[in-house]
Amino acid sequence: MQERIEDIEIKYLYLQKTVDELSSVVIEQQKEIRDLRHMVTLLSNKLRDVAAMAPFDPDEKPPHY
Repeated sequence: MQERIEDIEIKYLYLQKTVDELSSVVIEQQKEIRDLRHMVTLLSNKLRDVAAMAPFDPDEKPPHY
């Protein structure tokens, strides 16, 4: 009986370690996602500003033609 309890305790410790490691990974991923969302917002705003400054006409030939 004691041996079974020790086996269960060992398995529990391994599982707890795995949960802690996965938790750390999730926290890092959340930070990265937050940073990427911020970058996408900044790029989207910049693209909108650039598009508003110079309207693009796809049929217009470049000046060197």
